[in-house]
Amino acid sequence: MMFAKKCPKCGGKVQTKSIKKSIGLGFVNIPVAQFCLNPVCDWYQDFSEAKKPEDINETVVQLKIPVSKDRIAEIKKRTPEIVQKNMMVVKGIIVVIVLSLLLIYMLSFMQPATLRPVTQQSEAPDTNVPAVNTTRPSVAASTQIPVTPQVIVEQKKYSIKFDVSHGFSPPIITINKSDTIIWNNEENQRPRLVLVSKDSLFKNKLMGYSDKYQYQFNQSGRYIFMLAEYPSLNEYPNATNEIIVK
Repeated sequence: MMFAKKCPKCGGKVQTKSIKKSIGLGFVNIPVAQFCLNPVCDWYQDFSEAKKPEDINETVVQLKIPVSKDRIAEIKKRTPEIVQKNMMVVKGIIVVIVLSLLLIYMLSFMQPATLRPVTQQSEAPDTNVPAVNTTRPSVAASTQIPVTPQVIVEQKKYSIKFDVSHGFSPPIITINKSDTIIWNNEENQRPRLVLVSKDSLFKNKLMGYSDKYQYQFNQSGRYIFMLAEYPSLNEYPNATNEIIVK
C-alpha cells in the first residue's frame, strides 16, 4: 500500500487518519488509513493490513523532538551543578531565618534604654511656696453619705394577638414602666382593622393582616384599647384590651 494524494477511483481529495504515539521526549503520528472525501465514492485503504513496514511511505511519519541529543547531554552534565547551586541558596535562606530568630530572641530580653525608669533628683524646697495644711480632717467631715444604688429595671416586650372573633389575647395584662407591647393583627377575613387608644396615647392605627404595632409605656396607669371597623370606626363588641402599668 502506498499513500495516495488523490483518490485513485474518482480523482477526488483524500484524508489520512493517523494516531499519535510518544517516543522518548517526542511523539510520532502513525498513519492507519486513508479514505475519499467524495460522498459518492467508497474508496478506502487500511494501512493496518500492510504486512511490511516499508509499504508505508516514511514521509508521512512526523517525528517531533523538542530537545536535541546534544542539549540533553548538556542538561545531564549540568544537573549536579544546578542542584548544588540550589542547595546553596536554600542553605543561605535557612541561615538567614535562624539568625533572625536568634536576634529577635535576644532583643526580647534586652530592655531599651528609653524604657528604663529615670531617677528624679530631689530639688531644693521653694521657700516662697506657702505651707500646705497637712492636718487630717475630722471624722465628721470625712464621713461620706452612703449613696443608694439605683435599681435598673430590665425592659421587656409582650406580644398581644387580636382578631374580631376572639378579641385580644390576652385581654388584660400587667407590665412595668418602660415595657413594650406589640399588637399582632391575625384577622384574615377583613382586609383592615383600626387599633384605637381610648386614652389617646397614639393616633388610630390602620392595620392589615399580619401587621404589627408596638408602643412603649413610660407612665403608670390603666389604659384601654379597642378594635374598630374601617373606615366607619365603629367599635367591635368584646374586642377590648386593658394594659395595667405598675
